[in-house]
Amino acid sequence: MTPSTPTRTVRLADLTDLVHAPDTVGPRAREVHARLRAEWGPVAPGELSPGVRLWFAMGYAEFSEVIRNEEVFSRNGDNWSAVQEGRILPDMPIYPFVTTRQNSFHNDGELRRRLRSPVDRALSRVDEHGYAAQVRGICNDLVDDMLERGEADLVQDYAVLIPLLSVAAMFGMGHEVGDSMRKAAHKVLGGGQLAQEGVIELAVEIVDHIAKRRREPQDDLTSHLIDDPGLWDDNEVMEAMIVMIIAGNELTIATITQTLLLMLSDERFAGRLRGGRLDVDQAIEEVMWRDPPCYNITPRFALRDVELGGQLIRKGDAVVPCIAAANLDPLMTGDDPWLEIGNRAHMSWSAGPHSCPAQRPATIIVQAAVRTVLERLPEVTLAVPADRVERNTDSLSYRYPTSMPVRFVRTLT
Repeated sequence: MTPSTPTRTVRLADLTDLVHAPDTVGPRAREVHARLRAEWGPVAPGELSPGVRLWFAMGYAEFSEVIRNEEVFSRNGDNWSAVQEGRILPDMPIYPFVTTRQNSFHNDGELRRRLRSPVDRALSRVDEHGYAAQVRGICNDLVDDMLERGEADLVQDYAVLIPLLSVAAMFGMGHEVGDSMRKAAHKVLGGGQLAQEGVIELAVEIVDHIAKRRREPQDDLTSHLIDDPGLWDDNEVMEAMIVMIIAGNELTIATITQTLLLMLSDERFAGRLRGGRLDVDQAIEEVMWRDPPCYNITPRFALRDVELGGQLIRKGDAVVPCIAAANLDPLMTGDDPWLEIGNRAHMSWSAGPHSCPAQRPATIIVQAAVRTVLERLPEVTLAVPADRVERNTDSLSYRYPTSMPVRFVRTLT
């Protein structure tokens, strides 16, 4: 196909409505992606706001090219022509993700490698067995509370609490700090003025904790980051912690809630899971393929003119890698999603230099959350029809249930 510049554009709303509208889920997303693919091919034009254009990398191969090749597609927002021209304003949801900070998330090349390596080294020192026991304890405590009340919302009373309480434990923080960080992290992902408030609130909590760990070192992630020579000062330690907290929180909440909802609403999936034909690991991978917790990841910015999927991407253009579309690329998947069981080639953890650094801890958290419900609430059922389950409306990337009222047999163990 000859590279071309489109004469018309598809509004970003065609895709983000899949996040914002509670009735546009799953099948609708596939329909929209199929329509865009038929009209434009694996790379489609879009619009963030009037005059702010971008591209969606929807093909699996094109998605992979964008996220793996930082020499052509930069993560640094300073390379976006819209930023250079002052068209990305602080009240836009995208603003926090294209504002350059001193961490591996916002940078490329040697600086990214220096700032990312300490995170990888610190995470490699986590005792996975001990950590899994901590997370199971958190999950069991939350289920105990639900059983005492005799009713529950599996999102608000359970799923949204687990990730940051678990991450707080990994950093050596208490439950009260974990809950305040959870609220601050959610503000950051909402964008606009709330995002700036959230970053400040997170920074205050983290700076206090870093100072405490400098006085009283422990065998936890915070102390390991402080001790790593790759991070040159407390600001870089703080930035590393903020990245892990923000990126991990929403992704993990989304994965837990999507898995639990599929378990409670899809009889075939639930039957295979409860009957032992599908273990928890396979169930999580199935969710990653079929209904990924993150629809679109942060944009990349072309450092030169380049052809991608038959389209001409100009220097300074933004390209949004679309996980939901790439995972369901017809060239990669068949008509029967059950044939994909055991296939871990999905892009829900991303890949390349900016792949999720905490995939193992996040997986441990999701596994514990799902297993605890299976074991402690074996007869749990939705208290509302599945199509009435409310979903979040304040994120351009994450789409997951915000409320999941359930019924269960009240038995204390």
